Amino acid sequence: MLGARINTEFGLCPTCTRHVERAIAELPRDYVELSLQLGKTGSPVGDKVSGSRDTPTPIRLGVEATMRAIAHEAQVWAESVGEVLNTAWDTQTARDSRPGAVLQRACTLLAGSVSALLALRGVDHLVGDDRDGYVPVTRDGVDGALVLADLHQRARFILGKTRIVHRLPAPCPRCESTALERPDGSDTITCSACLRVYSWDEYQRLCCALADRREIADAA
Repeated sequence: MLGARINTEFGLCPTCTRHVERAIAELPRDYVELSLQLGKTGSPVGDKVSGSRDTPTPIRLGVEATMRAIAHEAQVWAESVGEVLNTAWDTQTARDSRPGAVLQRACTLLAGSVSALLALRGVDHLVGDDRDGYVPVTRDGVDGALVLADLHQRARFILGKTRIVHRLPAPCPRCESTALERPDGSDTITCSACLRVYSWDEYQRLCCALADRREIADAA
């Protein structure tokens, strides 16, 4: 999905917060689908080694790097949130456990505690660098929310699930938020604020009714 950049100057608005929550909740599925991608052959992206049945090297490296980043970022932020909430999180046990299981537990904690994540200030983490190493970095919870949301989008891109989404200027007829989205080529419109789904005809009919009500109110 191609959308507007999240504005963090004053924290996250309710709509962006819900977007982050959904992105975090979907990370375990992203991880599983990326692991399955490693086993596929015949990807059209990248150059295959002659005679090899493996996934092309550029794609494989991108998939593996994204999987590592998802698992690492979810774990370090879950550890930081767990400390604030006094929730047990054994880092050593997590490191020795299966990455998928640790990721599921971390994302369950984070998705259910997004407000605690966003409230974090000045936490110290080891963050992956361009040389496959880790460097110490001090970050806030909003940084973590954006990193996790970006990893979800990166996974969707690798998996070929991204598509253009048109944002409509009219308010939602149900909640009146300017959060209506229509995926390119779709006949339905969804409000990202209240999650109401409209057909195109229903949307036009309701918008006209809403406009009529406003005209009457303005004239009164």
